[in-house]
Amino acid sequence: MATTLSKDLFKIHLQMYKVIVLLLTVSCSLTSIGQQNFPIDSLLREADAVKADSTRMRIFNRIGNYYLNNNASKAIEYYEKAKALGTILKDSLRVANNYYDIGFANFLKADYQKSLAAYLVSAKKYEELNDSYRLSNAFMSIGNVYLKYKDFKKTDEYYDKAEALIVATKDSLQLTSIYDTKGITFDQMGQFDSALYYSKKSYDISLLLNENDYAMNSLSNMALTYKHQFKTKEALAAFDSVVTFYERKKDAPLDVLASAYNNVGATQAQAGNYPKAIEAFNKSIGFARQTGASETVMENYRNMADMYGGMKNYAQQAFYLKQYHQLKDSIYSAGSKNQLTQLEADYQLEKKNSEISKKDAEVVKQTSQRNIFIIIAIATVLILTTLAFFYTRIRKNNAALKQKNIQISEQRNELQTLNHVKDRLFSIISHDLRNPLATLKSYLSLADNDNVAAEKKQQFKLQTMNAVLNTSDMLDNLLAWANVQIKNTRANILPLSVEDAIWDTVHSVQAQAMQKEITIRQDVQAATALGDYDILIIALRNIATNAIKYSNPGTNIYISSVKKGNEVLISLRDEGIGISKEKIAEILHDQTDSTQGTQGEKGSGLGLFLVKELLQKSNAGLRIESGEGKGSTFTVMLPA
Repeated sequence: MATTLSKDLFKIHLQMYKVIVLLLTVSCSLTSIGQQNFPIDSLLREADAVKADSTRMRIFNRIGNYYLNNNASKAIEYYEKAKALGTILKDSLRVANNYYDIGFANFLKADYQKSLAAYLVSAKKYEELNDSYRLSNAFMSIGNVYLKYKDFKKTDEYYDKAEALIVATKDSLQLTSIYDTKGITFDQMGQFDSALYYSKKSYDISLLLNENDYAMNSLSNMALTYKHQFKTKEALAAFDSVVTFYERKKDAPLDVLASAYNNVGATQAQAGNYPKAIEAFNKSIGFARQTGASETVMENYRNMADMYGGMKNYAQQAFYLKQYHQLKDSIYSAGSKNQLTQLEADYQLEKKNSEISKKDAEVVKQTSQRNIFIIIAIATVLILTTLAFFYTRIRKNNAALKQKNIQISEQRNELQTLNHVKDRLFSIISHDLRNPLATLKSYLSLADNDNVAAEKKQQFKLQTMNAVLNTSDMLDNLLAWANVQIKNTRANILPLSVEDAIWDTVHSVQAQAMQKEITIRQDVQAATALGDYDILIIALRNIATNAIKYSNPGTNIYISSVKKGNEVLISLRDEGIGISKEKIAEILHDQTDSTQGTQGEKGSGLGLFLVKELLQKSNAGLRIESGEGKGSTFTVMLPA
């Protein structure tokens, strides 16, 4: 359900984004023209009939606006025509606007590289025109493209530029839009406090301006952020306010009510309030069907399937999944059919307008072109035949030589891999055996002390046996890793219990933690993930061992797990001495020597590099967040 709600959030943002674009287009002297009220064939005939470039330019813009919501490629074609005429007329503002329109049309096509290029040109031209209003919109649009690339640094950079311009022009309504956009961005980044901060600012300004519809949109975004934080009570309160507002509004759009109830249903399902969730979903579907909003109906089916899956009612889950896919297929087929029909109509109309004037000229050209083509074709066939003969011989010789080179290269790589694995295996065994052996030595020395009570000796004996068993398991896992490296086999990816993995890890390092009076605290939320259990245990044990090594006595180590999107995150946070950014880079590239722990503990310096290397084998990842004197957080990212 989280994925579906994220899509709904983006749709809300995109609707606001379209409003900004349409307002910008209207301000470009098109206010006297209703872009959706004129049949497309009339516009095309008008474009063919008029001769004035300025009039044709405006018509091309209108045609592009007409196509924008149903055929972005066709819209780009007419925006390009309008831009070409604007260049001839030296109308800098219209040229800039057309670049902006081309950027938005490519954004709708998900061609983000072309979208970014067009937006950047429009921004440059608006800057030359000293048009702060349009420049701020361009910066927001550029930020939206970088958001699709997940380049949050660039996204923030351009949103900040837009905000600075808007603040300077004191356009309060536009300021609500940039704050709302920032809130959505931080929500997608998982920075929920920042997301709530900006959505709240947008909400407050909208209320001051009596722009209640904008305020409700911001409140919906706040509610979704609360939901992503699993603050169900706050999320439902906000969604109820939105629903109440639109139910009381006489001219409230039913499609907005449908979307709001869909969000309510998804939130109630997340909270386990299934009867209320079903009630909200049914209301959403009812409103959506009244307005023909098939996509909202489809999203309801998807959310209901997820809900029944969580209830373990697999029959109902299968039913709504079937409804979802059937409706999705029908929407796609209908959309494709309408698009093809529209393109065919355009083609036939343009063909009729031009074929009479071109027919006589084409007859004359065809005769001479056909003769030239025949001569060129014959010469081309002869040349290609000769080239093909020599190319075939050269290709066969090159193929044989390439195959031999491949065999030699493979043999060399295998020898290098075997030698590398041998060296690595000895280093790893040395590193991972050192701490367990030190622990065993401590246990044995305490057990031989006559001043220690019998109960304590029995406890030391049990701890010693556990350490021996854990060390044996560690050697088995290391040998298994070496086998994977040497044979280049894949890791055994299966569903695994996150709780068991954390328990085994804590159990294996508990004795070492007790020696430094370090308390290990657990908070397990995510139950299962996909991965190689043996590899995960090796990774977590190395991370935990390092955390204990660099923590001061009497501190805490926190191990937690949570599901976030399509990933399960297992985090281990200590209150130790921390690591600098330069040291983290050296660790991950195996370019560092071992450093002593807080009590002089030694290591080989290979533990974290081993963790990263093993996790890559099992489609997992490692993230390190730390600072000197601030402790460290190691996060293992597993597929859900």
